[in-house]
Amino acid sequence: MHKQNIILFMRQNFIASIILYCLLFSLNANAIFKSESNDKYYDKFKKAFEKIQKEYVKEPKKQELIDAAIDGMLSSLDPHSVFLADDDYDFFMSSTIGEFGGIGAEIIYESGAVKIISPIDGLGAYKAGVKAGDFIVKINNDFVSNLGFNKAVSELRGEPGTKLKITVIREGEGKPLEFEITREIVKIDAIKSRIDNNIAYIRVSTFNEKSSSDLRKEFRKIFADKNNKIEGIILDLRNNPGGLLDQGVNISDYFLKEGTIVSTKGRNISSDIVLSASKDSPKAPDLPMVVLINGGSASASEIVAGALQDNKRAILVGTKTYGKGSVQTLFKFDERSALKFTTALYYTPSGRSIQAEGIDPDIKIENAKAEYASNSKDNLRFSEASLKNHIKNEKEPDAKSKDPQKISKDNLDSKNDFKKQDDEKDNFSEEYKKDFQYARAYDILQGLIISERRNERRK
Repeated sequence: MHKQNIILFMRQNFIASIILYCLLFSLNANAIFKSESNDKYYDKFKKAFEKIQKEYVKEPKKQELIDAAIDGMLSSLDPHSVFLADDDYDFFMSSTIGEFGGIGAEIIYESGAVKIISPIDGLGAYKAGVKAGDFIVKINNDFVSNLGFNKAVSELRGEPGTKLKITVIREGEGKPLEFEITREIVKIDAIKSRIDNNIAYIRVSTFNEKSSSDLRKEFRKIFADKNNKIEGIILDLRNNPGGLLDQGVNISDYFLKEGTIVSTKGRNISSDIVLSASKDSPKAPDLPMVVLINGGSASASEIVAGALQDNKRAILVGTKTYGKGSVQTLFKFDERSALKFTTALYYTPSGRSIQAEGIDPDIKIENAKAEYASNSKDNLRFSEASLKNHIKNEKEPDAKSKDPQKISKDNLDSKNDFKKQDDEKDNFSEEYKKDFQYARAYDILQGLIISERRNERRK
């Protein structure tokens, strides 16, 4: 009997312990998962708003107070989270369709200055000589730190044809630089192309809503001309500050038969997305390819570069990219204002984070100035053939060899490959002479083309 009482007591205690444990877990779970109330924060904001409204020396405008408060919240997060209102909102919305005014540069606010991410091809800043990485510290003799970012941006914009002066600090320069820039409204042509011997050169200067469709049009035009014997592609993403995510994905898809393009990860599960190439969408010709990048290549440019690099579709040449690997979402309040704030980070197909790291090129080549010798036939070369009584090559007309060495077909083909390359280089384009990085990309691509020809012959 005593033993049964003990067993009953133990069972009752065990059940009580289970009930107590479940109760404690439930209380803890509620404490863990119940979000902290925002009421006390709203109350503090309301008190501050009403206090300023009633007692500030001059009666402030309520909308301006609210706008400034929201702007302050966004600017405390990161350089790419901003509040857009009125002119700022209109400017942002127009920039995504490729037409806007100003000095023509992608900018952010950093350390009390306006930092240039990238000057845009052909616009005022680019023409004046402003470079990626420059810090604008003064605008028309007013310090940016005194103006604040919104006022500074407003000062950089203006009527087309009007001029402004900026003072810039540039790494490696011993003193500030001054530039005079003419404001202009320009419709940006996102895609430019040219044919350089057997190379199709495609320049993508921004990712607006027409970029991917315009790029496909350029390729169709290039390859529709039967006189174009295109054997390789150079895609130039230098100083491209980015733009619309879907355009970067579409352009990557155009060059990829399959594989991941980019993934995004954020705080909310809805931000976790994997975007891949479609097997059924139109594709560019499958030719050897080099992509040019530099420190002005940001955001969507880095997505394209990372996708083509990780999928082994192209060789990246140039310098490390900017490292803007964050996703911004636009939340519209009304027809005059919106929030643009960071909701996720980009990752390349191999899982690399772009944020603050950038994309490293496969072959690092700094830009430089190169001098080329004249190609004139009068510019004689001193060599073995210049010497008196030199032993002549069997190919020379007066060679006496009775049994010339036979050259194998492979060797002959190889010599023809290099001769073709030399003939093409004898006709240097102006871009080849002026743009060192482009010239090296061209040379690398010619090497890939020669390798491709040999592989085809071996098959």
